[in-house]
Amino acid sequence: MSGIDTLGYIGFTARDIGAWKKFAPEVLGLQIGEELEDGSLVLRADLHQRRVIIHPGDHDDVAYVGWECRCSEDLDNVRNALRAAQIPFEEVHNAQALAVREMIRFRDIDGVLIEAHYGPTILANQPFVSPVGARPFLTQEQGLGHLVLSTTQYSAQIDFYEKVLGFKRTDSLIISGVNCEAMFMRVNERHHSLAIVDMPPTHGPRLHHILLEMNSLDEVGFAYSRARAAGAHILIDLGRHVNDNMFSFYVLTPSGWSVEIGWGGIQIDDETWHVTHYPTNSSWGHEFHMPAQFQAPK
Repeated sequence: MSGIDTLGYIGFTARDIGAWKKFAPEVLGLQIGEELEDGSLVLRADLHQRRVIIHPGDHDDVAYVGWECRCSEDLDNVRNALRAAQIPFEEVHNAQALAVREMIRFRDIDGVLIEAHYGPTILANQPFVSPVGARPFLTQEQGLGHLVLSTTQYSAQIDFYEKVLGFKRTDSLIISGVNCEAMFMRVNERHHSLAIVDMPPTHGPRLHHILLEMNSLDEVGFAYSRARAAGAHILIDLGRHVNDNMFSFYVLTPSGWSVEIGWGGIQIDDETWHVTHYPTNSSWGHEFHMPAQFQAPK
């Protein structure tokens, strides 16, 4: 069955929109495509009209995840899978105002709102222009990047994404320092578009991080320098992961979750891939730096 094919976009709520207006373009290199009447920021990473949407709110967390299907038939397959699993969903009748052709909404086991859709709006007549001169991010057929969610219902979440939505397991590992397992799942050749971590959400957000993948190692270095110059907190320093081979660092956002800036992730061949397990998350580097606001007073 064909269904969800890529990570299309992600929406968040944030208490400090003003901080995001500087952080998103000046550190991440995303382009502010629109500022909506309610203060929301619509951010671009390529030719898609909407890739990251930040809404004003009274807490910092993921608001919704836009999982993209290739066509209307694939979205129908998602509907049928939800009906078979007796999972309620709603039709979104103003989908085109949200820059997609057609959309349904439903929730995963932890209550994260999912917007399954097809037909995203592509601004081919308005090229992506990064305010820091960065090239478009590595997206295209692999989608926006990936996201990592914490959960207290680890097995149930994995079953939902695998057995209902058709995600495939890529591998799993033990996260160093916290001794908990993470399951990595894919919907295309990107090593993973989603990872589920067997750990209660800490400090509020269910979201641990999202990935923005660069097209060169140097662009990771440029982003690292921008983050340092801006005084942003480097949550996890430069290193390389054992499973997807990503060379990356993690920068803390104004909302308290992080963005992984990386390059060099492997692509999966379904015909030859074997699901594997790793006893650690990084082959070298990736030193963790606790944010000051979470450290115990001396």
